[in-house]
Amino acid sequence: MAEPTHPAIPLTLAHLPTVGGLAVPWITARTAAGHPLFGALDLHRKDQALQARLCGVCGQRLTTPLVLLMRLSDLPRLCTAEPPVHPVCAAYTASACPMVRGSLGYYRSASHPLDPMMIPPADTAARRGAAAEPWFAVWLRSYTVITDHGTLAASYAGGDPLRIRPIGGSAFSA
Repeated sequence: MAEPTHPAIPLTLAHLPTVGGLAVPWITARTAAGHPLFGALDLHRKDQALQARLCGVCGQRLTTPLVLLMRLSDLPRLCTAEPPVHPVCAAYTASACPMVRGSLGYYRSASHPLDPMMIPPADTAARRGAAAEPWFAVWLRSYTVITDHGTLAASYAGGDPLRIRPIGGSAFSA
């Protein structure tokens, strides 16, 4: 059986911990023992990233343009709970994350083993075992922090996106 290949980790992400050859995004939830829970967000870091204008992947200050990685169901609402990211961080995520790149057909059917202080996202039950959605890269100059379904989210309502591209192909071209 062939070994899985992982995309090269950009130098701008070299400060992040790695697991199995993948950089662990700054907002990824971790157990009390420090094990990352890929696909789960640390709610404190997510909110900190949204409010302080930090990249959700590298944790550094955002610059423009910035990118929101959004599921198809997020697009009509013009918002997502995922914090914006730098273009290079978005490109890495689109190649490294199997859900975002579209190589997983379904969301996980079992919950993460959450620590007592962790709260699952509001739509976890609805997504559990459901068919995966396509993802899009929404390029922006800025965003507004709003409350959506009881949690902070990034919104581009009232502003025009620079471009919206499906993940894959030319989603990260200028």
